[in-house]
Parts: sequence; structure tokens; C-alpha cells
Amino acid sequence: MHRVVEYTLMFLVLVLLQVFLFDNLNLSPYLYPLVYVGFIILLPVGLHPAWTLLLGFLVGAVTDLLSGTPGLNTIASTATTFCRPALLNLTIGKDALQEIILPLPLQTGRAKWMKYAGAAILLHCMLFFFFEAASFRYAGFTLLRIAGSATTTFLLIWFLAGLLPARMGK
Repeated sequence: MHRVVEYTLMFLVLVLLQVFLFDNLNLSPYLYPLVYVGFIILLPVGLHPAWTLLLGFLVGAVTDLLSGTPGLNTIASTATTFCRPALLNLTIGKDALQEIILPLPLQTGRAKWMKYAGAAILLHCMLFFFFEAASFRYAGFTLLRIAGSATTTFLLIWFLAGLLPARMGK
């Protein structure tokens, strides 16, 4: 695995930020950032699919365990991780993926990274909030929560991805 210590640190920081800061931050019912999905988005491209899926499951399970949510994060992060290869191929392209190690904005190009991260975050938020609602009765409210939370999550992950050292992608 590429840079185990750095990814372990990123895992811990994102999960702890989620559990201790963003889960307790009441900005609005429409803004609920899910920053731990940044760990899934920034995993190395060449990582074996089984490891990627295991890490996606693990980040969701640990977040659920620490925040007391009954499997919402696990379901959303595992499904997002499962769809990650398809999202990478659709947004960044197969040929471009062979040339990069990490899906960082500097490696893929900002526009392609925005499409990839935006699609992954939107998928994750849709799964999370629809499973949380467990009904289509309040679909309008749920759609507003998805839009607000996905936008907030995207902006936070973009900021956090910009903080990563450029040497991580090499």
C-alpha cells in the first residue's frame, strides 16, 4: 500500500473530525458535512479492489461505532467505495488513470477531480440521507439535505485535498 502511515493519519483525522466536530456542529438541518468520505476519494488509484472495499467499509464502520449511528455510514461508504472504480473511469478516464497514483486535483486536473469528487460525494450523500429517512415521504426535505450537505462536504474535501503535500502523489 502506498504510504501507509500518511493514510492511517488521514483516516484518523477525517474520522475524528467527523465524529467530534461535524457531528456536533449544528449549522442547519440542510448542512451536515460527511468529510470522512474524503478518505475514500483520496485512496490510491492502483490499490487492489479488495483492499479498497475493506478500507471503505472500515472508515464507515469506525465512524458508525464512534458516532452511534446504526450502520448509515457503513452502508454509504461501502457502496461509494464499490462504485469508485466506475466513477474514476467515467470522470477521469482510463488512460489518464494509468498515469496517476493518487486522485488529487494537481494529478488529475481540477475539472476532472471536481467531477470525480462531486460524483462520489453526491452518491455518498444520497445513500446516507435516503437510508436515514427510510422513506420517500419527505423526499423534498431529503433532497435539500443531500444538496446542501454534498456542497458543504465537497468544499471541505477540496480544502483538505489542497492541504495534502504534493509529494503524496509521487
